[in-house]
This record gives sequence, C-alpha cells and structure tokens, in this order.
Amino acid sequence: MASFRRIEDHRASSSALGILVPPGRRTVVILRPRGLGWDLLALRPGGGAGPHAAFCDFERDEAAGVARQVLEALAQGAGAGVNPVETVAGPAHNNYRLCMRAVGLLWLACPRQPGQPYRPAEFATLEEARDAATRLARFVCPAPDADQEFYFNTQNFSR
Repeated sequence: MASFRRIEDHRASSSALGILVPPGRRTVVILRPRGLGWDLLALRPGGGAGPHAAFCDFERDEAAGVARQVLEALAQGAGAGVNPVETVAGPAHNNYRLCMRAVGLLWLACPRQPGQPYRPAEFATLEEARDAATRLARFVCPAPDADQEFYFNTQNFSR
C-alpha cells in the first residue's frame, strides 16, 4: 500500500483520510478527508439519495471489516490509477452531488455538521461539483508514491 501510510489518529494532519467506526452495536462507517468539510457514508442499497438518504448501518464487527476493505479497495484503485469519485446530478436535477464507489457500495459526500444528521452535500453548479471532486480525489485516489496519511478511529469519540 505505497499510496497510503497508516498513522495514529492523534498525529493525523489535515491531509489525512480518517476511516471511522463510531461506537454502538449497529453503526456506520465514515470516511473523513480531514482537510475537507465533508464525510462520506455508504448509502443503503435501494435507500435513495434524496434529502433524507438512508445510510448503511452494520453490526460492529461487520463495520470494522468494511473499514478495512474500503482502505484495501482505495489502495488497489490508486495503484491502478482508478479514481472512484463521481459527480452526479441531484434527484431534482437542480444541483450536483459527489459520490464514490468502493467495496460494492455507493459512498455519498455529506457536510460535516456536528450535532446534525448527515444529509447529502449539494453543489449549485457542475463546475463547483467537479472542483470538489478533484479535491476529494486527492484523499481517496492518491498517486502511487503519495504516501497519503490514513488512520482508523474505532474508539475515540465524544459527545
């Protein structure tokens, strides 16, 4: 995994990609590009991407497995030069969204707003969405020799 280099979460810089599994018997997996204002969460198959998107939740052990699998998939894709980030039209075709395909799931970019439920990030223009996709790709599709920092966080959460 030359594209990615694991670090401890407390040493992560703003250029790190966090892979988070919050506590709970059932939980989500969160991909957190630290230097951006969005997190990526996996959409529940058939759950739609409307304003109240349904996100996948997993049993705790399953979530830990998904976290490892998504890192492996991103590392393999980066080594092959595959950018998994896509710009798509929103449901009403009046805005744009960012998503990423990995481990058989569609991951949707959502604004990081502490204390608020996740909702899809919306971009007014295609140009704005493409610019955001380029910035996101630096975290999830680094060059083979980029030494992109990543960390796992499965325990250190506070309310």
